[in-house]
Amino acid sequence: MRLAVAYLTVAVASGCTLVLELVAGRLLAPFVGVSLQTWTSVIAVVLAGISLGNYAGGVLADRTRSDRVLGLLLVAGGLASLAVLPLAAGAGVLAPRSLPFVTRIVLLTALLFFVPCLVLGAIPPVAVKRAMTGLERSGKVVGRMYAVSTAGSLAGAFLTGFVLIAHFGTRAIILCVGLTLIGLGAVAAALEHDAVPPAAPQT
Repeated sequence: MRLAVAYLTVAVASGCTLVLELVAGRLLAPFVGVSLQTWTSVIAVVLAGISLGNYAGGVLADRTRSDRVLGLLLVAGGLASLAVLPLAAGAGVLAPRSLPFVTRIVLLTALLFFVPCLVLGAIPPVAVKRAMTGLERSGKVVGRMYAVSTAGSLAGAFLTGFVLIAHFGTRAIILCVGLTLIGLGAVAAALEHDAVPPAAPQT
């Protein structure tokens, strides 16, 4: 159960990160247009968020003993994703037109998408630590975790590019991402908690 929850959490986190990345350009288009600078900013901000999230997740993995931490990270990622919508509504205030064009693009992209990607990027290191049962299987666990993460990213990319964008609006997609993360986070936290065997009674 512990491994299943860890793999599912990583796959969902990676898939939702790619969904957010692909819809970011469409959400930003009314404010900064669609250009090479826009997509460069989106890719850079997402990678920066994932990178810092990986680092923070590694620190968190060594410091926490909570059985529900993976679920809580999913919920936090969902809330951060939902926050993109009200922040986008105030884009004109967050990144005024008086700023240089490239600065506006990078600032707006960072304000909208950095935090969700950071939170979701913290999930894989925590999942690896939670899935570890011994160093003799560490290579297999890490390898499978990377494979599951990549598979989730591919699923998110194909689903967004071929299905979601064609049938749903950008804001509806972001709303679904946020609600999906929150719902699965609650389930994952409950399953993680139930999967932990009770401590032996002290004598």
